[in-house]
Amino acid sequence: MKFLHAADLHLDTPFQGLTALPAALQQQIIAAPLRALQRLVDLALAQQVDFVLLVGDLFDQQAQSVQAQAALMTALEQLKAAEIPVVLSFGNHDFQPDLTVWQFPDNVHVLGAQVETVTLTTAQQERVAISGFSYAQRWITTPMVPEFPFKAQAVDYQIGMLHGQVGTAGDHYAPFNVTDLLAKHYDYWALGHIHQRQQLNAVPPIEYPGNIQGRQRHETGDKGCLIVTSQANHQLVPTFESLTDLSWADWTPVLSGKLDRATLLAQLTDQLTALATNEQQLVTIQLPTHVQLTASANLALEQGALLTQLQTKLAATTIWPVALKLATLSTAPATFGVATATWEHAGQQVVTAANIADLAGHLLDEPFLNQALLETLTPAQWQQQVMTLLADQYQLTTTEADDAN
Repeated sequence: MKFLHAADLHLDTPFQGLTALPAALQQQIIAAPLRALQRLVDLALAQQVDFVLLVGDLFDQQAQSVQAQAALMTALEQLKAAEIPVVLSFGNHDFQPDLTVWQFPDNVHVLGAQVETVTLTTAQQERVAISGFSYAQRWITTPMVPEFPFKAQAVDYQIGMLHGQVGTAGDHYAPFNVTDLLAKHYDYWALGHIHQRQQLNAVPPIEYPGNIQGRQRHETGDKGCLIVTSQANHQLVPTFESLTDLSWADWTPVLSGKLDRATLLAQLTDQLTALATNEQQLVTIQLPTHVQLTASANLALEQGALLTQLQTKLAATTIWPVALKLATLSTAPATFGVATATWEHAGQQVVTAANIADLAGHLLDEPFLNQALLETLTPAQWQQQVMTLLADQYQLTTTEADDAN
């Protein structure tokens, strides 16, 4: 058995953090999610998969453009022509209160607002039960895992489709924990919602494939989907497959000595040109902390003139500088007079994704804050940001007034 697991297509995504783009590059970026979708279909056909799972957030919002809808329908029709079934769900971005408005091809099984199970038979006559649900509203604060059935005896494989994140009751995105997933005795959990590819458990696999196209500069690296293949021992093994020709990257140049504006611009241009490949890259540049700049170079950096010049120099390449800034010195977080190990243990216990959501309270009711805090960062990244903020506040309260100013 072989199937494709993808999530978070986010067709119609509004790319963020981009300015002064050449017209051709702007069009390339806008169409990037649609190209990734076509690559997904091409991969499914080439791999001759038994079925495709699309786990939520097919679109970036509840209302979609005609272009995005048409692209999805075209993709599904291509899979239908190859007799490849598709099981899909809607997520928190594209939640659907009324599924009857959709007219999908007959190879598509759309999961409803309540947990339901679809059973497929592969070409090798293996019976596969797939259980899951769609979002009917923006948030699902009640854990849905208790509604999933235990693995059926009459099937060869059982798969769970779950668009959500680890958490506790009251969290906004169908909160779950790994222990409860394992208790269902499924052979694979196909997750969605987190845009960074990650594995929560190896056997059986509990997998986030990440999104198929990075949408902003925090979503760096290769993006794509998972091809999952059964082994002789009945285990399912996922393999990542890239779907993008446009990615976001963070990059630090190699610089030394005191640099004037012209020299810095020349060195950045040369080094970035050498990095160019056939893939379009949107690069955030961080100058090393030890770099020494002349007054004019520093002024050009702060005012954005240096970035504009660099963009002009690289306009004919596949590298587009998104931002140019000086890296900040990283300092060890203050421990408030407590042993470091004790402080770190306390932080791990207290500064959790669940507690952050609880402390944020009504602020998370604002969609833009909710998305910024819980969707663009992993819990570990968000925890680190909070810890850094706590350390900064401690420094301000324990330093001389002149230093604080």
